[in-house]
Amino acid sequence: MNRRNWYKLGQFTSVFVGGMLGGVSRYEVGNWLNGVNTVMGTTVVNLVGCFLLTFTIYGLDLNIDLPEWEILGIGTGFVGAFTTFSTFTLEFVQNVSHDPIGSFIFLAVNLIGGFLCVLFGYLAALAMERGKRIWK
Repeated sequence: MNRRNWYKLGQFTSVFVGGMLGGVSRYEVGNWLNGVNTVMGTTVVNLVGCFLLTFTIYGLDLNIDLPEWEILGIGTGFVGAFTTFSTFTLEFVQNVSHDPIGSFIFLAVNLIGGFLCVLFGYLAALAMERGKRIWK
């Protein structure tokens, strides 16, 4: 096996492990929050995932310069398995006929909240960069 194939194997492995951990984390957050409301777990993981992915790309990758396999493991693997656009869409469609107002609030919170969490992740990354410059 040549060197290039070993490199790709490392990337696949990091996405696999990250996906496994992200999927299990998603399941556990859902179990923990579904006693309150079924859409609450979906909303929480999607909002946290928006923050984590942005912070991973702008904070960790650009400021710490992590290797590509680690970024793939965290972003594509963990966050990709942790967040759940398909469940979000399914829950919206299932609930819109009997609770249209609640369903549209759910939609708005996920979409607008997701954009805000991306903004907060970016601002956290900028703060990390500023802190790094101060301590040099």
